[in-house]
Amino acid sequence: MSRRLKFALWAVLIGLGAAMLGFGVARFVNVLSVAAPAATTDFALRDLAGKTHSLADWRGKVVLLNFWATWCPPCRREIPLFIDLQRQYEQQGLQIVGISLDSPEAVARYWQEMRINYPLLIADETSYELMAAYGNRQGGLPYSVLIGADGKVADVKIGAYHREELEALLKPHLSASKPASR
Repeated sequence: MSRRLKFALWAVLIGLGAAMLGFGVARFVNVLSVAAPAATTDFALRDLAGKTHSLADWRGKVVLLNFWATWCPPCRREIPLFIDLQRQYEQQGLQIVGISLDSPEAVARYWQEMRINYPLLIADETSYELMAAYGNRQGGLPYSVLIGADGKVADVKIGAYHREELEALLKPHLSASKPASR
């Protein structure tokens, strides 16, 4: 076999290997990508006291829906940030709402331990469908949906937020929302 033919065969093999690797990486990356839905989806979920809440309860506010679980390390890491931001921006119309894919007992223990200052709702059999309706078809956690005061989905994210990133997303919406009434 000539040297040129060997070189051409190696080039083809390397090219095919690179293409397969690229395809595999693209499939992995796309699994974690999510698209914001065109409209919000309402729900009816119970809080720790057994009271049923829907998205309409927070109409006119900037709502950050956060799907999480006590057994999820990235979820647990971002909760102190949510506690702080809820305290800092509540008067500007922010309402963080946690939707836990966990047992009520585990959520109640964690709520008490962390002194969470925003509503925690307990997932039911519709919660995975709700996450999918909001763009998270893979069911990865944490998953957050930012809904503007106008009721439109402004952003979605799979994975934990960093303070700077979340504040940059929130601030334009907070300045446009009505102050929270007491």
